[in-house]
Amino acid sequence: MQAMTEEHSNARAVRVREAIESGPLAMSEIADTLGIARTSVLNWKRKGSINLDNLKGLAELTGYRFWWLAFGEGPKTYADAEEAPQHSQLTDVAKVSPEHARLIECISHLTSARVLTPSIAEAMTHLLNAVADSKKQ
Repeated sequence: MQAMTEEHSNARAVRVREAIESGPLAMSEIADTLGIARTSVLNWKRKGSINLDNLKGLAELTGYRFWWLAFGEGPKTYADAEEAPQHSQLTDVAKVSPEHARLIECISHLTSARVLTPSIAEAMTHLLNAVADSKKQ
């Protein structure tokens, strides 16, 4: 990646910091998932210096779009993108409960990043069904 001017680097740092702080994973989880040192993630937040592979990984893990993280252009997240599919059930959930919509979005990001494995998803489903069953009694 070409060296960037300090202004562009600082702008990227702001975007990267937002993605890390607003994303579904802690900094340590991002580092562990990408197989890098935790101090690297901290440096990304401070300086915005991040290689392309790690930037792509960060985009996948946080739900922020790669192009926005890299250049500050286009929609911030896939949810903001016009081409993002709008599911009526998800839209309904978002209207009724923003917290539930955030949970669905987090599950989607973790699944895309291969953090939420099928076995973990199955276990979570059983847990949620157990909670629902306990409320019926």
